[in-house]
Amino acid sequence: MTSPTPSPGAPSEPNRKSAPELWRRIGSAIFLASLTLAALVISPWTFLLIAIASATVLLWEWGSVTRQTGGDATTIVQVACVTAVIILTALHKFELAAIVFAATFVTLLISGYQKKTPRDAQLDAGGLAYVALPAAALIWLRSDPNHGLVSILFILVVSWTTDTASYAGGRTFGGRKFAPTISPKKTWSGFFVGTATPMLVGVLFAYILGGTSPLALALVALVLAFSCQMGDLLESAVKRSLGIKDMSQLIPGHGGLFDRIDSLLMAAVVAALIALRNPAYPGAGLMIW
Repeated sequence: MTSPTPSPGAPSEPNRKSAPELWRRIGSAIFLASLTLAALVISPWTFLLIAIASATVLLWEWGSVTRQTGGDATTIVQVACVTAVIILTALHKFELAAIVFAATFVTLLISGYQKKTPRDAQLDAGGLAYVALPAAALIWLRSDPNHGLVSILFILVVSWTTDTASYAGGRTFGGRKFAPTISPKKTWSGFFVGTATPMLVGVLFAYILGGTSPLALALVALVLAFSCQMGDLLESAVKRSLGIKDMSQLIPGHGGLFDRIDSLLMAAVVAALIALRNPAYPGAGLMIW
């Protein structure tokens, strides 16, 4: 017995299902971007609040997939640590923030090795670093009174451009897979398009800002875009090792918050490392060349 063949003009069942999914993805992306931009623009303190809220969600997701519970004592310790690190970084108490992070990291490792398997202990401590370091990096960059806002906006636009251009490049050109054992859908064409296209963002920001080199900022955008690609692959590798598809189902059409901002997390850390060339004014250290 054969299944009925749809008429040439009728949409197929997958297409009927994919349209609502696409609109859910677009709607979720617009909502999250708007919320982030509003918090970023209003003040460093509203950005701090959304950073703490986002870190809490990320650590809940991490606990849910690594320990099958997002609200246990380990999550509470992690959230308390990241909150303290974010606040101390905003207050420029960097040494104390480093002490709090290091002490919590070591405590999670030691207690994990005593009560759990070595892999579980590494996941507990690794989850803390995965969230705390990008959060502290973004808060530190935003604290620059002159270029903090534009530096975060630059990182966000580079991240969004990398994700969009990678998807468009892969769909348009196809070709060989980039990392088939980690992320089977990624192609070399998507990787190159997604990494190179943000250089235009660097040039655009340079002309808007003035007083900085378009070439240098284009190269910074290139480095950050590459970091975005590696951040995306890192999360894919984590999910593959855990045997899951998404970190959660919190965001319609996207999965979890980790799935939405995986590329941003590594880019934030790399941006902070670049900004160390001007520790007193990190935003300028990233943006002014």
